[in-house]
Amino acid sequence: MIHHRFVMAILFCCAAITGCSSPKSFVDPSIPKVSYDDVKRRAEPLKLKLVVEFQRNGEHLPKVDSTLRDNTERVLRGTGVIVAANDQTAGEIKIVVNNIADLASARAKGFGTGLTFGLASSTVTDAYEMALTITINGKTISRSAVKHSLFTIIGHGKVPEGVESIPANVAFERVLEQMILRVLHEMQSTGELTQVKLPAPASWLVSAKG
Repeated sequence: MIHHRFVMAILFCCAAITGCSSPKSFVDPSIPKVSYDDVKRRAEPLKLKLVVEFQRNGEHLPKVDSTLRDNTERVLRGTGVIVAANDQTAGEIKIVVNNIADLASARAKGFGTGLTFGLASSTVTDAYEMALTITINGKTISRSAVKHSLFTIIGHGKVPEGVESIPANVAFERVLEQMILRVLHEMQSTGELTQVKLPAPASWLVSAKG
């Protein structure tokens, strides 16, 4: 994951100077959590073609698309609402995730922490924005600028009390999971997604079954 790569680069510089402590990442605790139980499973999940795109500061990073796809497929399967499929699909779901990162500031913070021999700590913020679009039966529903964040503490700082410290890649997975669950839950609450029906079988197929 691209976030993990640049954080590790910062830590390498820090360790080269001092050998500071391991990074500690956590998901933004100020954003209310949505659970899988909050999303209503469908009797027959929608089979949709999945299209993903990972960006950093608006620039497409194709090498990260596969990681984004794998995690997105896992979350969608868990909801019981949508399953990614390559054929015989009812439509398409497109997810674009943009990592808004201040890399220069992050590098400066890591170097500054190194100069204090790890006694000081710095917090690097990774902000994410997601756009999700579902197209089915000629109808499109979408959400944009769905926001979440994760934080990584470099040095001897502590995560907030009651907040779980996790590896950076796991933190990203949870951020993505929360953004997708939040959108699906909202779309169901407004009726946009619950009213979506699968396309009717082709007339020749109905006749053949009859």
